[in-house]
Amino acid sequence: MNDKNTSINLDCDDDVVFFEKDTFKVSRLKELMIREVRRITDIQQNRNKNCVHRLLKQIKIGEESFNFYYIKFENTKNCQILQVNNKGWQKGKLSIEICISSQDNKLDKVNLKFFPEQPTELESPLDDIREMIKTN
Repeated sequence: MNDKNTSINLDCDDDVVFFEKDTFKVSRLKELMIREVRRITDIQQNRNKNCVHRLLKQIKIGEESFNFYYIKFENTKNCQILQVNNKGWQKGKLSIEICISSQDNKLDKVNLKFFPEQPTELESPLDDIREMIKTN
């Protein structure tokens, strides 16, 4: 990801993400990601007692116990996005962060951050004032 680009948090559920073969609304993408991680970890729990769920609850090292309440998965993928309040499709990379709670499924969350290929130019509130000064 290019440091010159600013990231865009995809918080609007109606924004659209297009991968190579699939297109999702942000709300549906988040829902499917959490469901799939939960499904995989449930399968592992049934097969192996040393699964993610046990890891989340407590790790004991020597006499010390460490409780963990979240496990985090991260990935970055090429995509295009279409934002409700934007002019068209933007190409870039999507940073995906999934946090799964060991305590309550309602605490699960997905954070999507988009890094456009082309830097986004933000309008400054001072642009109008600068334009007025130039014309006078």
